[in-house]
Amino acid sequence: MTRVPGTTQTLGSVATAARVLCEFGKGDTQLGVSELARRIGVGKSTAHRVVWTLVQEQLLEKVDDTGLFRLTATMRNLGVSAETALSLHQAATGPLDQLRTVTDHTLHVAILDGTDVLYVERRESPNAMAVFSRVGGRNAAYLTSTGKVLLAYLDPEEQDRLLASMRLTRRTPHTITSKSMLRAELAQVRRQGYGENLYESEAGMVSIAAPVRGRTGRVVAALSVAGHAPDDPENIRRLTRPVIEAAGRVSHNLGWRRPGHGKAAR
Repeated sequence: MTRVPGTTQTLGSVATAARVLCEFGKGDTQLGVSELARRIGVGKSTAHRVVWTLVQEQLLEKVDDTGLFRLTATMRNLGVSAETALSLHQAATGPLDQLRTVTDHTLHVAILDGTDVLYVERRESPNAMAVFSRVGGRNAAYLTSTGKVLLAYLDPEEQDRLLASMRLTRRTPHTITSKSMLRAELAQVRRQGYGENLYESEAGMVSIAAPVRGRTGRVVAALSVAGHAPDDPENIRRLTRPVIEAAGRVSHNLGWRRPGHGKAAR
């Protein structure tokens, strides 16, 4: 172990592994063992052990064509997710505050993380739901309006892959548990431009979500309003247009311009 003055003990091997991973964030997407050893100041045998440990843990992978190593898709996606969350925070703050002026229901911005949605922004209702208790919380994508939006706008191959890996567990009598029904629902989301969760994740809970697009037009997040409406979902559904407009403003702030219009999508 290595002791850093004024801190608790740290593992030298973990520190070395972290330094190896950090080297891939400095502009080079592929690196060899010898180069990594030189850069972080360790012996080649140490670098070799650390690199192959990271390969075993699926954080690095060897590229057959070059014989070099690179970050796995999992690690690259972590970096993209972190960058996306920061950009979304900056882009969503104003639109969420504007949307707050027309509703006191809970507002979220979520991104897709595997088969889950990850909530990266939140404006809390005075009657906040425990299931959405904090930024950084998760929920199964198929249960949520944000998840439906994010799944609906995936490339068909990626959508097929994720749906094949899902287990659709019933949470309420309204939960979609048939993959054919879920596919039909996702197609409907794309046609209408927003997604709904009508009592599917929690009894009495309704949410509406709209897509947020990045600079290239790819859907990178979803913005939603959620609240308890056990007797009539129309109290939440009437917010569909404001939610779509707020998502459009976030998209605009991220740099997307609707082709031929010079404005964010509505």
